[in-house]
Amino acid sequence: MANRNDVTGGPAYPVYIMGSEVNAVDVDALTDAELRASAVPVTITAGDWHPFSISEETANDSDKTFAVPAGYEYHFLSIRVELTTTATAGNRQIAIQALDPAADVLDEIRPGLVQAASLTYNYTFSPPCADLTEIRDTDYLMTPLPIWVFTPGYSIRVYDNNAVAAAADDMQVHILLARRVV
Repeated sequence: MANRNDVTGGPAYPVYIMGSEVNAVDVDALTDAELRASAVPVTITAGDWHPFSISEETANDSDKTFAVPAGYEYHFLSIRVELTTTATAGNRQIAIQALDPAADVLDEIRPGLVQAASLTYNYTFSPPCADLTEIRDTDYLMTPLPIWVFTPGYSIRVYDNNAVAAAADDMQVHILLARRVV
């Protein structure tokens, strides 16, 4: 059985391996601060992982979930979100959740600003991104993403945390990842 040091990354970006034996034994017993404090580098062997992308562009939907299918592990590299808001008043707050198979929230990322009505913003979430709190070039925002490695049954949820016009706002999500057969 693996030990706790197999599930965390270097000091800058923790690596969470969702669904491994380690989580069932160690992670549930540790706080996030304890896990981050025990960080050691993790190497993902080249050759095992293959590039892959997932896109979801259904209109009138600002709540999307992406599950890791049986037989695969996903290592998330970047998530790009384009949100076009309707004229419905209210501030939208994009959030990305890491969910276990029971839909328990294991982690959540939110950019440093909200989006008002009648705008289109493009968000990029990736480990090396700067944490911007202002829109760049009228419509672009970057936010760091933890290094997440998910096993089958775990999922990512991308949504408007404020649910202002969830059935009317248009959200396009494009995920770049590395995946491998398990």
